Amino acid sequence: MCGVGVKSCVVILRAASGASGGTQVIILGLDTAGQSGSVALVDETQILASFYLRQAPTLSSHLLRIVDIVCGQAGCRLDDLGGLAVGLGPGGFTSLRVGLATAQGLAMATGKPLVGCSAFEALVAFAEGWNGAICPVLEARRGEVYAAFYQRQGAAMHETTPGMVTTPDTLCTLVTERTLFVGSGVRTYGALLTATLGAQAVCLESAPEGGLAASVARVGHGRLCVSTPVAWPALKPLYIRAADARLPRHGMTAAEDTQTHGTSKPRE
Repeated sequence: MCGVGVKSCVVILRAASGASGGTQVIILGLDTAGQSGSVALVDETQILASFYLRQAPTLSSHLLRIVDIVCGQAGCRLDDLGGLAVGLGPGGFTSLRVGLATAQGLAMATGKPLVGCSAFEALVAFAEGWNGAICPVLEARRGEVYAAFYQRQGAAMHETTPGMVTTPDTLCTLVTERTLFVGSGVRTYGALLTATLGAQAVCLESAPEGGLAASVARVGHGRLCVSTPVAWPALKPLYIRAADARLPRHGMTAAEDTQTHGTSKPRE
């Protein structure tokens, strides 16, 4: 149970025998964007420890405790970190805000640098052996997906179509070459993609959906090693889709009108 009080949905993926040596840079990665969420520690060569829950809202409510568990598994203290990386989405509004706020709080408390990484970037980084077009695709409910397009040639990777929310059928119309699809959307819509696109669709179903924090941390590791703090932009969640919940719009009551203007219409 690991002390988080959640049954049957806690999984520790792996843990190294101990934290890496003093010259290695250790990065803590947090991801709370998707159906599952995760926390991971990585260095230049390996995943030291990682942990995920199959339901991100549950992970969000226990996030700091899980960070302690992961650090304990790797024999690492927060003071040993070289920095932190957080997944920015797209994903659930509440879970994204909780993940970002937690990462910002840890960075402020420890004085460690913090960088962000979209779920798209993390999934593309996971597919490091592929050259050509890559489409990270994430389940977005309502029969829709979050998706983007990237091109990779060796170590060079760039975004060709920015993140969007669309239907799987419309996504297929945007494919013009053999493309690797990766992410939680592949599990749900992989059969549709291959039936529609044929040999143009290569579906990778083994993406580490539950352990995406490890890939977030690896992307963050690369950014922390080549950037200076003054170059990092302010972090904001990548929502893409507008919020479901909106404040009701209604006319001003007579009492509110009195408070605002100091007058009210006489009753008829």
